[in-house]
Amino acid sequence: MSDPSDLYGPASKLGSDPALREHAQYWIARLATKDISATELDALETWLTADPRHAYAFSRERALWQDLDAVADVLAEPSPALPFMRSILRQGVMRRRILRAAPVALAASLMAALLGPSLVLDLRADHRTDVGEVRSVTLPDGTTAMLDSATAISVAFDGDRRVVHLLAGRAWFNVHHEGRPFYVEAHGGETRDIGTAFEVRRNSRAVEVGVTQGAVSVRAPGGINGPTLHAGERVRYTDDGLHRLSTLPSADLASWRKGELLFDKQPVKAVITEIARYRGAPVWTFGDFGGVDAVSGLFLIERPDEALETLSKMRGLRITKLPGGILIIRPNLAP
Repeated sequence: MSDPSDLYGPASKLGSDPALREHAQYWIARLATKDISATELDALETWLTADPRHAYAFSRERALWQDLDAVADVLAEPSPALPFMRSILRQGVMRRRILRAAPVALAASLMAALLGPSLVLDLRADHRTDVGEVRSVTLPDGTTAMLDSATAISVAFDGDRRVVHLLAGRAWFNVHHEGRPFYVEAHGGETRDIGTAFEVRRNSRAVEVGVTQGAVSVRAPGGINGPTLHAGERVRYTDDGLHRLSTLPSADLASWRKGELLFDKQPVKAVITEIARYRGAPVWTFGDFGGVDAVSGLFLIERPDEALETLSKMRGLRITKLPGGILIIRPNLAP
């Protein structure tokens, strides 16, 4: 698609048409509800291709919406404001509506988050990776921490204990053994090293722990103690408790360290989510994937778009490309 400024003058003027902006906001809100039909998706695609100004308006409004996505992650820690924020985000309210609706006491913190959610993580993190970046860092005690795409950690070592806070993403730790205990804290729970190498992953709802060597003990939020995990064993904890996951060969855990994503009979939506971690632009799934066969295979994290194309061909999925690199993936027979 050609640059819209070539056809209609300075790009800064293209997003000023209120009707186009409202139309773009409507489509973004519909997408955000995750309850959009295949007919609507076709209509969106038709609207985007009908005029370069439509695509520009969509990209512009999506940029604002992306700020809200980041706010939801940055404010993931417990806070009295969170139920209010999550409710607004789910309703698909745009930035200006949030600012009108927010209580005065929240206005300053909301503005700070909206204007710089990435900066907030930067200020909290001692080490952070960009989307698509995998990097190894050496902690002050000699422990190796390998950070996956879009991961942030902070380090708090003192005379009695060593604590790493996993702020976002996932990391693998090869712990240097000494007198002080080593912990990884995330979402109100903690994982304690017992002479080991292990992976911890967090998202907005849960934390998963897997052991590649040795053993760890895990404590869920609320002080719930879980079992001791050994090589290949995994567990997930949430605010509701702690649950065992299937055991895997230890060599298959944290395969992203080798630039690979290895799947064994995984639901296709889960595979799409994993691959999407390595793209700068979002991937949205719509439709019923219940009838789509599970996926087994190996994909390279440095080629996420190629991986998604291959997956779509394997499982008969349809990819729609939106402005800004956004992808929509759905079954061909989605209702």
